[in-house]
Amino acid sequence: MHKPVAMALLIGSAAWTMSWPANAGDWNGFSVGIGGGYGMANTRIDGSARVPDSGLDAKTDGLPSSGGLFTLSAGYDHRLSQSLVAGAFVDYDFSGIGAASTYEVGNQISAGGRLGYLISPSTLFFSTFGYAHTDATNPSVGFVFGDTGDGKRSFDGYFVGGGAETLIGGGFSVKAEYRYTSFGSEGDKLAFSPDESISSSSKPAIQTARVSLNYRFGADEQGQDSGSPPAIAITSDWTSPYIGLGGGAGTADTRVGSPDEVGSTDLGSDGGLLFFTAGYDYQLNSRFVVGAFGDASFTHFRYKSAFGVTSDPESMSETLDNNFRNLLMIGGRVGYLTSPGTLIFVSGGYANAGLGDTRVSFNVSDAPGESVTLDGQRFSGGFVGGGIEARITDALSLKAEYRYIDFGSEDMSMSAASIPDVIFARTTFDPTMQIGMLSINWRFGAHSEPAAPLK
Repeated sequence: MHKPVAMALLIGSAAWTMSWPANAGDWNGFSVGIGGGYGMANTRIDGSARVPDSGLDAKTDGLPSSGGLFTLSAGYDHRLSQSLVAGAFVDYDFSGIGAASTYEVGNQISAGGRLGYLISPSTLFFSTFGYAHTDATNPSVGFVFGDTGDGKRSFDGYFVGGGAETLIGGGFSVKAEYRYTSFGSEGDKLAFSPDESISSSSKPAIQTARVSLNYRFGADEQGQDSGSPPAIAITSDWTSPYIGLGGGAGTADTRVGSPDEVGSTDLGSDGGLLFFTAGYDYQLNSRFVVGAFGDASFTHFRYKSAFGVTSDPESMSETLDNNFRNLLMIGGRVGYLTSPGTLIFVSGGYANAGLGDTRVSFNVSDAPGESVTLDGQRFSGGFVGGGIEARITDALSLKAEYRYIDFGSEDMSMSAASIPDVIFARTTFDPTMQIGMLSINWRFGAHSEPAAPLK
């Protein structure tokens, strides 16, 4: 699935649902869903080769791949109390998460459970967890000794995630989820003699964002189940300034090449973020809200790789590491109220991120080590996203959002530690990034007049 198609499906499907009338309903029962999304994977690769008195070792924490997915799901939910919902589900992803190097994460099946809290009768915030299985093609790509297996391996692992689901009427709901999936390490080893062997292993980790349209069987035709929690008394509209704190996770794929485009490689990194947000929303009418915001994030997305060769008594090693940090975003959003307290929105704007110094260290036997530094750089670009925000009270709200960021390329200068004032090469970095975010927000100056009823 091509990137523009995947992003349009992920972001645009939320906007498509705006034509449905809002309606509360019964969260008990079976459901089926269809949807799509976008994923980015980082795969750890380890390899070694051994012959008498010599050896080679290589490791990277970030062989990246990315692409779209189409998903089918089925599940069952049961309300434990007025506010708590538990469920079990299974989904199957038709995956297009691959890389130019032909590394590809295959179709994936996931089975697990979820536990959710009803912010309102029609809006559920939830966490998910469970088992996942996938196949990958050419998981050993990129090593000098080639693929030691048949080009395909099966992986088992676990996933954790979180998201929000809101009922939109007629038995239908819209669900958005951000999910992290970690698979166990799988590999091959060929032993030619007690002293001669070659081996490789790979360990994929995938972060996906997905949106689905679901049909819930047996929904109350009157739109309100008698055991639902009481509706939140929203006494103000969405017009107000706000501030918020939140956290999230994400992954990045950085294309590295020379300015003259002769040769390139990709570095994958992932990690977490903490952020502060401030903004202002204006409610245009009973259904539509527009707003502007700014976010400042402390980000830690790290990449590291190592390569070593020994030929007794000589040895040589090389390590490379870098780290994204300090992500800033300024943008706007347009939202649709599925109920007075629940907003589905799309967002977009400007993004700026800092990449710290990239250090490449060399060591040869007992000689003093040398290091080469690519000076840190800030990258500017744009983002698109979407999410769900629900009011807990007049002043407090909970917001879940996904963003995809495309940064422009920047040339980074290279210098050696022994002669730091001399620049002897330049390298082009071109990163893209995706993040899932969850924040709690405080709204100022709530209106004393009741919010306008939905029409």
